[in-house]
Amino acid sequence: MKAKFFTFTTIIILSFASLNYAQSKKFSAGVISTYFSNIGNSGKLTQLDHPTGYGLILGYRLTNRALLVATGEYFHGSMENLPGNERDYRFHLSLYYAPLSFDGIRPYISAGLVYTNSNYKYYNGTSDNDNHFNGRFGAGLDYPLISGINLNADLGLYTDGLNFVGISSSLGLRYAF
Repeated sequence: MKAKFFTFTTIIILSFASLNYAQSKKFSAGVISTYFSNIGNSGKLTQLDHPTGYGLILGYRLTNRALLVATGEYFHGSMENLPGNERDYRFHLSLYYAPLSFDGIRPYISAGLVYTNSNYKYYNGTSDNDNHFNGRFGAGLDYPLISGINLNADLGLYTDGLNFVGISSSLGLRYAF
């Protein structure tokens, strides 16, 4: 299902890019695939055995160097140390700042807030729900593939305000319009 969703969304984005309308490039939309890992044993953000997720990303260019980005991600799978399954919905709102640009390649730093809703279904029939708010600091690179289409690589650190509790690596494909 994940592969079909990602393939379908990629085809839609590439189809719109080929239309090549006059673009103001004020907005961007795309798909993202993320791998997440907890740091330490306290304050775990996920119990997933293989925390790989996918989602959608929407951006609004505030200035030539600043971008406001909203990301929604979905994670699902077996739990690492508990008998059951976990389903996570994660929403980010971040500000990206790209101070430099080299032939369209834009390194950036980012900071923002993350809301995570985790649903646990245990094999004994019980269930639980948990909500987290975290800060996120990141750095990444936007690389232009063709007109309006960028490949994005991103590393993020999650904090609970006192400690770093997670790290993520993401790869995405965005269409600017």
